[in-house]
Amino acid sequence: MKRILLIFLSIGNLVAQEQIYTQSQIDSFDVYPTTRENILVYKNMLETNENLIGWEYYYAKMSRLYLSEQVYDSCYFYSKKTIDSYNSSEKKRAFDEKKLIVAYYNGARALRLHYKDYSKSLKYLLSCLDLMNKYPNFVVYMRGYVLKEIASNHMEMGDESMALKYLLQVSNDSLYLKNPKNYSPLYNQIGILYFNKNEIDSAKYFYRKALKDTIKNRRVSAHNNLGDLYRSINLIDSCVYHYKLSKEYLSKYSTKGLLLNTKYFAESNYNYVKLHDGKIIESIKGLESLLDTINNFEKFNKEEKTLKLGTLDYLIEAYQKNNQLNNALKVSKRKNDFLEEFHQQVLDENLRDLNIAYEVKEKDKSIQQLETTTEEQSEVIKQRNFISLILGGLLLSMSGIGFLVFRQRRLENKYETANLEQRLLRSQLNPHFVFNALNTVSSLANKKSENTSSYITKLSSLIRLILKNSREEFVSLEDELTSIEDYLELQSNFSQKFKYQIVIKDDIDKEETYIPPMFIQPFIENAIEHGLRGVDDGNINIDIRINETDTLLECKITDNGIGVVKAAEFKSKNGVGYESYSGKILKERLQIYSRSLNKKAKYTIQPLTKEKGTEVNVLLPYVLE
Repeated sequence: MKRILLIFLSIGNLVAQEQIYTQSQIDSFDVYPTTRENILVYKNMLETNENLIGWEYYYAKMSRLYLSEQVYDSCYFYSKKTIDSYNSSEKKRAFDEKKLIVAYYNGARALRLHYKDYSKSLKYLLSCLDLMNKYPNFVVYMRGYVLKEIASNHMEMGDESMALKYLLQVSNDSLYLKNPKNYSPLYNQIGILYFNKNEIDSAKYFYRKALKDTIKNRRVSAHNNLGDLYRSINLIDSCVYHYKLSKEYLSKYSTKGLLLNTKYFAESNYNYVKLHDGKIIESIKGLESLLDTINNFEKFNKEEKTLKLGTLDYLIEAYQKNNQLNNALKVSKRKNDFLEEFHQQVLDENLRDLNIAYEVKEKDKSIQQLETTTEEQSEVIKQRNFISLILGGLLLSMSGIGFLVFRQRRLENKYETANLEQRLLRSQLNPHFVFNALNTVSSLANKKSENTSSYITKLSSLIRLILKNSREEFVSLEDELTSIEDYLELQSNFSQKFKYQIVIKDDIDKEETYIPPMFIQPFIENAIEHGLRGVDDGNINIDIRINETDTLLECKITDNGIGVVKAAEFKSKNGVGYESYSGKILKERLQIYSRSLNKKAKYTIQPLTKEKGTEVNVLLPYVLE
């Protein structure tokens, strides 16, 4: 009995193995879910009859499978197989053409994410969109995803206007927005693009829409973005409010599903809140700790670059508020070094992507050569040479563009570093000036002079003006001359008697001409303190004009004092060289301006005659407002 049963089972298996499926059975088979097992069942069905049509569905499903596994080269291979299979088939059915929609979409994602071929990815997506318009009732849920992918390609290519156009279309797709994961990322991205265009009201509108996300922890990004927006228009209270909410949502709700960078942005911004609340030391510690984490990133994308630069800027501001200008300067140099590394990384990636594209084109041509006749091979070789020239030109162009961008960034950051160095040196000039002024006060007090109180009042007014000017990178010539005249008046009336005269050429607009502050006064101070010492009929002349040759503002300071030689001898007896402490600082400042502005800023000191008199010629950079 058992033997008979085995015979029947064997016959049944043979019949099953030899079953031939009909086209109707093939067309009605649904590979769902998309697993290797289900796809293999469909493939086995197709292979029972060579006349069956449906390989497009098999290839499309394979591309979908590899896309989900992030094996992008295989995904693209099967996407292309789907398209080639349909194009080469003799019988073209609408049923099979619809399958190309999925294939084009999958291939486009592989081309963008893996090959970085954004132009070809866009072609795939536009073909996908054309087919969706042709078959409007097929996979309607995909339209929003296709439009979003088109926007992503435009973003990668740097065309934010086109990216915004397609994202706005996505925002009208109710099926796309039904997925809660799509809601706030879409509106945040639209808001960012409007913010980049400086359309603040539109950016605010979409950020606020992102705040309506039902998944509360996903509101973190929207609060970060609103904080950035309000900080950009100097509404600091509103900025701090949203930064605090961002941190609150991050702490209160689960961070599951949040991108790591979102958390880091919230942490960075919350340290800005601490800075605003006066918790400077706590803010510095938090920012340094966050930077230690960020520095462990293997590679930086644009978003991570923004994160690190923003955190470094906060740290610079924190050190400045804590009056640690040396540390602020060091952080500025770290920022400069990071930008150089980032732009080198971008340049290397661009060159690598061009080489990959070149190799892919070469492979395609090699295949074509094997399939063509000898006559056609000759033509292909000519085309290859032409393409090689184009790609070579592209490589050179990309290298040139990358170098220019890199050079521009480097110049910007060198200027920022120079700016901090200038502030550090200017901060050293202030106590130097105050020290000399206090010596005069002490002298008047010791003599019990009636002018002591009057001198202190005028001195405090002058110090306020000098402190105000010294905080600025450039001040108007009018403001600088006001402080100089106040200083000369103060010194000539209280310190020692002398006359002074300031002459400015008529072609100089004092209100429109801006110069670096605190350059002229120290030389005048030296002339009074050392040149006119012991001179009864002292006189100081100040002539200001534009040096057309070097495009610098020239300030000539002359006095009829004891002269350079005798002043040097006097100072040498007291153990000090002729070049004062302030003179060294000024020389350093002029060297920094010479480097950062590419101007030959300098000063010279020379005697008027062998016996007496000194001429100081100061050449300063200037800007016109």
